[in-house]
Amino acid sequence: MKGKVAKLPGVNDNTRFLCFDLESNGLHGRAFAAGALIIDKNGEVHDEFTARVEIEGEVDEWVKDNVLPQITDMQITHGSYKAMCDSFWRWFVPAQEKSDYVLVSNGYPVEYRFLMDCQQADPKQRYWEHPFPVIDLSSLLLPLGELKELSKSNLLKKIERRIDVKQHHPLNDAEVTGLMAFEALRFAGRIT
Repeated sequence: MKGKVAKLPGVNDNTRFLCFDLESNGLHGRAFAAGALIIDKNGEVHDEFTARVEIEGEVDEWVKDNVLPQITDMQITHGSYKAMCDSFWRWFVPAQEKSDYVLVSNGYPVEYRFLMDCQQADPKQRYWEHPFPVIDLSSLLLPLGELKELSKSNLLKKIERRIDVKQHHPLNDAEVTGLMAFEALRFAGRIT
């Protein structure tokens, strides 16, 4: 059986991140909205994906107050969670080939569970199609040191000067994650 080789192309001015974010019905509930994109250091989006399904079960109070008001522009696109997973996977697999790394802001548990659900829907076909590695923004920032400039809150302030940030909207959160990573890499001298 073949194995999967980690993507380790290095980071340079041509690096592209595939960033994705999900909204779920509570931290341990099922995802109901997805946003993903491929972004470069200049903030140019080269491809994107969005999807949404009806929330299953009683809506979590925090989600009702903080997420639903932010995603009023996202229509229901799929009739089931499985359909949303399958649609995401059809976009995701080829999108990985057009990017250097997969990046999430804080992948556990929501994004990692979603990836596993997508793979488990067709384990034979999707056995080797997962991202390798998945980079978490916090882990990326860790080796860059305890610099105040690289805290997530300070990076977010820099991003807010460039774009309209709509927290808890999955496509916007994915974009912000990518932009924050590039800001940190720029500060560290890894890209210009």
